[in-house]
Amino acid sequence: MTSSLSTEDIPSARLGPGEQLAWLRRKRESGVYVDASGAHHVFSHADVERVTKDPATFSSNPARVLPDDVPNMTEGMMLVADPPQHGKLRRLAAQAFTPRKMRDLGPRVAEIAAGLLERAPSGGFDAVEHFTVELPATMIAELFGIPAADAGAFRALVEQIMAIEPPDLTDEAAVRAAAGSALGGPFLELMGYLLQLCARRRAEPGPGLISDLVRAQLDGERLADPEVASLAVQILQAGHLTTAAVLGHALVLLAEHPDAQAELRADRSLIPGAVEEVLRCRPPSTRLQRYTTVDTEIGGHPIPAGAIVVPWMLSANYDEAVFADPRVFDIRRSPNRHLTFGHGIHFCLGAMLARVEITGALNALFDHLPMWTVDGVVEYQESHLLFGPKRVPLVVSTTQPIGEILP
Repeated sequence: MTSSLSTEDIPSARLGPGEQLAWLRRKRESGVYVDASGAHHVFSHADVERVTKDPATFSSNPARVLPDDVPNMTEGMMLVADPPQHGKLRRLAAQAFTPRKMRDLGPRVAEIAAGLLERAPSGGFDAVEHFTVELPATMIAELFGIPAADAGAFRALVEQIMAIEPPDLTDEAAVRAAAGSALGGPFLELMGYLLQLCARRRAEPGPGLISDLVRAQLDGERLADPEVASLAVQILQAGHLTTAAVLGHALVLLAEHPDAQAELRADRSLIPGAVEEVLRCRPPSTRLQRYTTVDTEIGGHPIPAGAIVVPWMLSANYDEAVFADPRVFDIRRSPNRHLTFGHGIHFCLGAMLARVEITGALNALFDHLPMWTVDGVVEYQESHLLFGPKRVPLVVSTTQPIGEILP
């Protein structure tokens, strides 16, 4: 069964988590929905998992639905590459992004987080401005070996790119306008900077992942500088604002669930499980896009070749068939088969880094702040690519208002 939806009916981040989940719960009752643009939305855990683990049928490459003469700004990006190109890029990038290297960053995460909290205004402050954005921004710049003098401009470019709303790929005029804008905008400027940094690191190797990436080899083959720069952009996006979004969600959830906050303070061994539950409840990206390579079907619903398919991770993470009491925020939930980091070949390369940063941040918060609450309404970002708070008015207090924020 299908139903045509107005694109205005698709929930955006500005609605907040409760409204988004209420919309998804209503729409998923009949399986697959087709919106007014022709995109097919899937909601169940099983369907989202199937779409994200079958790149042969559900391609990640938007070039499949772009007009032939429109530049593909994602060309060569691992995030949207299909096999066999994806495998090569992934194996090379993994050499510079090993779990051990990510775990070794823990002490530095703790140091940066402690410094930010010591400088934050006492009594209360906007956690986004003073903590959740600053921590991953500092970490990612250091991780890549970005010179300190360039860090501010570098961060501003990444934030501008993440704020760009992708066009409706079925609207040819909008696609052409977006391509023209991107070619002359912050994306081109950031790529130019990274290409210069790649050349510098080839001539003068130094610390950081850029140096690691330009030296990485697979069967005697190295990444070209444009490939390194492209990979860097993706890792920067994944390791910067997405991590900031998860940190913001963690602060809000623990403010609204003071018993869980108290449990974590008393037993830090529960933090890794709590991080997974935050990721389940509040994925920083609520949905993806895939493009069918052949005629196929999902749950008996036919989908033609060349169609856009939208798997909703946010909905999958609340599927009653997989999660007991999915609307309950349970820091002891186990197993926790959330799909926040994706599935299959495109499982997030930065998942380990995100977990290290969020765990380190929570430990620092518990070390430096007493129990906190959130004062007022949390504001959310309006972006197709990112779902996260843009303002979290944190108040350090022993009074804990309990509010139900899950629908």
